[in-house]
Amino acid sequence: MPELPEVETVRRDLTRSLAGKRITQVEILNTGSLKGATPKGFLGEISGRSFTRFGRRGKYLILHLDTGKVLVVHLKMTGVLQYQQKGDSLPRAARIIFYFSGGQRLVFSDQRKFGSIELAGDAGTIPSLQEMGPEPLEKDFTSEALKERLGGRRGPIKPLLLDQSIVAGLGNIYAAEALHRAAIAPQRPADQLSGPELKKLHRAIIQVLKEAIAARGSSVDTYRDGQGKKGWFQVKHRVYGKQGNKCRRCGGTIVKEIFRGRGTYWCPKCQR
Repeated sequence: MPELPEVETVRRDLTRSLAGKRITQVEILNTGSLKGATPKGFLGEISGRSFTRFGRRGKYLILHLDTGKVLVVHLKMTGVLQYQQKGDSLPRAARIIFYFSGGQRLVFSDQRKFGSIELAGDAGTIPSLQEMGPEPLEKDFTSEALKERLGGRRGPIKPLLLDQSIVAGLGNIYAAEALHRAAIAPQRPADQLSGPELKKLHRAIIQVLKEAIAARGSSVDTYRDGQGKKGWFQVKHRVYGKQGNKCRRCGGTIVKEIFRGRGTYWCPKCQR
């Protein structure tokens, strides 16, 4: 699933390509990808409108229309939002297509059909966004804020980092990478982390997310950026997808274990 760095990369791409462009036509190829309106109602709200700006909250994209309404896009497992020129080949898994006055188009494709585009009057009315925790790249995400969100919970730290009500935008890839950088085992109970360890984890989360955005995300599965290109942060992964390799820090062997139903990558030698 695309995580914060991938979604932020798409947001920046769309901002450069689509701001102010007028939508001339919308083609809905899969009604199951649409939320918040009937196909007829959606077409009536979108046709002839323009995108004014592009936002993000956690793993969600928020496309602002000139009417004041928004499209909230959740890519889920295999969703891709790609800006195309007139002669580009249409993705095989295209679900919803927005056409623009210059002949360009914005294509939402989704192989597994779990993703969605939801029309809303305000992004703040979407329950999943209301319940979301702090953005890890904003100033209010401090080590004290992380400690407060964890709230002395006894559960293991890795699943808690995946909880979007604690930190917005983290997923399996960047939780694993941050924990490795902080030298914390994914199974450690959160309430047993010391103050210095929480500070290390806080710094690691911010560092790995910034580096991943600079590399335009991790293309480990179907992820493509807003231009249809692969990111390249996967070549810098230290543990995710690196089972059997030597740990860059201690020389131990990276392992993959199924923990709480998720593949978890870590180094048993240096993560404590």
